[in-house]
Amino acid sequence: MTTSRWWLVTLLAVWAGSGVYVGTRLNRGWVPHDEGTLGQSADRVASGQLPHRDYDEIYTGGLAYVDALAFRVFGENLVSPRIALFLVFLLWVPTVFYIASRFLGPWGSGGVTLLAASWSIPNYAAAMPSWFNLFFATFGAAALLRFSETDRRRWLFTAGLMAGLSCLIKIIGIYFIAGSLLVLVAFEQRGEAGERGGRTFSGLVTAALALFVAVLWMLVRNRAGASELVAFVLPGGVLAAYLVWTEWSVPRDRFVERLRRFSDLAGPLLAGIAVPIVIFALPYLLSDALPDLWRGVFVTPTRRFAFATTELPRLGTLTAVLVPAAILILPPILGKRVQWWVGGIALVLLPYILWQGHTARGYRETWLSMRWLIPAAVLAGVALLIVRRGSVSGERRRQLLVVLAVAATCGLVQFPYSSPIYFMYAAPLGALAAAAVVTALPGAPGLPAAATLAFYLLFAVGWIHPGFIYDMGLHYSRDAQTVPLAVARGGLLVSAEDADVYSRLVALVRSQARGPWVYATPDCPEVPYLTGLKNPTRTLFDFFDDPEGRTARILSVLDRDSVHVAVIDRKAEFSGPPPADLEAGLVRRFPNRITIGRFDVRWRE
Repeated sequence: MTTSRWWLVTLLAVWAGSGVYVGTRLNRGWVPHDEGTLGQSADRVASGQLPHRDYDEIYTGGLAYVDALAFRVFGENLVSPRIALFLVFLLWVPTVFYIASRFLGPWGSGGVTLLAASWSIPNYAAAMPSWFNLFFATFGAAALLRFSETDRRRWLFTAGLMAGLSCLIKIIGIYFIAGSLLVLVAFEQRGEAGERGGRTFSGLVTAALALFVAVLWMLVRNRAGASELVAFVLPGGVLAAYLVWTEWSVPRDRFVERLRRFSDLAGPLLAGIAVPIVIFALPYLLSDALPDLWRGVFVTPTRRFAFATTELPRLGTLTAVLVPAAILILPPILGKRVQWWVGGIALVLLPYILWQGHTARGYRETWLSMRWLIPAAVLAGVALLIVRRGSVSGERRRQLLVVLAVAATCGLVQFPYSSPIYFMYAAPLGALAAAAVVTALPGAPGLPAAATLAFYLLFAVGWIHPGFIYDMGLHYSRDAQTVPLAVARGGLLVSAEDADVYSRLVALVRSQARGPWVYATPDCPEVPYLTGLKNPTRTLFDFFDDPEGRTARILSVLDRDSVHVAVIDRKAEFSGPPPADLEAGLVRRFPNRITIGRFDVRWRE
């Protein structure tokens, strides 16, 4: 079989295997408020509402239109947005394979692609915006790599287009823009001059990179523990320092020539970013609602920092990454004999550790060794570029910087809510970065790398996938969400308790509603969606609402719309219990009550 056929056969096998594996798990598990957020937002835009202007959309708003289309095409149930996510996933898999193929042969590329797929949506198949951010960042990284090979500006425009679409899904798409600009600095530096000199542009580059690091610090400064500094500031800071070092290490062209060269690179990227954003903003411009869009995208989300936050593991757990780092890095450096010895030890040791995944310690240590993947890969990659500066080709340097920069900046998705599932939104980029670093070492990756890749792939399949996000990163547990949610807008497998509670809740609310409305608080957007009723307020999550005059405003809306039924969630995750005056007003208006699970359902005759 020819080499090209091996590539094609491997790609098709990986694509089909990933598709079947993920596709058969699309309806598994839920977090009620996540599904409610997606469903209620889609319902609102389908009825003609504009995100941020007419209701408090918690993301940028583009995903609401995607989900509304999914409901229209696939049916109004919770599986439909997941089908849309799956279709994008099927485009993403060959893109990951393409990026891996810049560093590895067909089998290695296939293995890295399977690893990336296993650490993505099989762990949580909800059509959350951060999955789309991951996919668009990967598409954009592939376009940047393609530009580095062809010098065709259309690939920069494509990368910008992916960045713009990512921002429309969730504003953290701006992280990929930051990574792309770092890459453009590296691309411009290859136009090295001889003797003509001029350091004005070098000064501007240094100032811009210093500003980038300062922005990283400002982003995390209010919650900047040692772990946050290492995970979120250090990778970008190290890349910026490396680019400053390379900037001043050789003579450069004059200012005007370099400015023209950088503009030729940045222009297509920025144009690509602008196209989808301008189209999305037109309805806001025409309805004088641009301030609403700005406030909803850039101001209101900052309230998450007070309500929706989770800390990273303590910095001492970083030592867990030393074992896989030693297995991957030492053999290529020390030679073939060491490679075979380490490979043999790995083939014995790693299966034992994998078998220990059912124990709390075995699971936790393995998880932590992966959790610090991105900063470890970036640090190792930059060190490699410095140490092997004379032996790494210019093309390989640019390719390596693409994956390192995208992984470093897109890893910020984990801030400020650093729960384990948020690592999954960036883990595939970390896997690609690690693969690129290992293959740039002297000598072939060999047996140790293959054993390590297989280990983490099997760990995900054997110990992470059977569980769910509630215990992810802590210990192995088998998911109890195995019962169909038997309501018209359901379709997912949930726990037996949730299946019972929500089926009774939906039936009661619908029986007591005397119109199209139900008021549900706090933080339970799934109630209006599952019941097929409308939320009379702007709010999906209470902590996003303006606290000034809030109780009077809500009660006035309930009276105006003659709302007949209200639901109070007694275990809201983020916003806490309703204010006492609001609850008193609800009790007066809705004197009848039945408690179903954690919900108090109140209504008036």
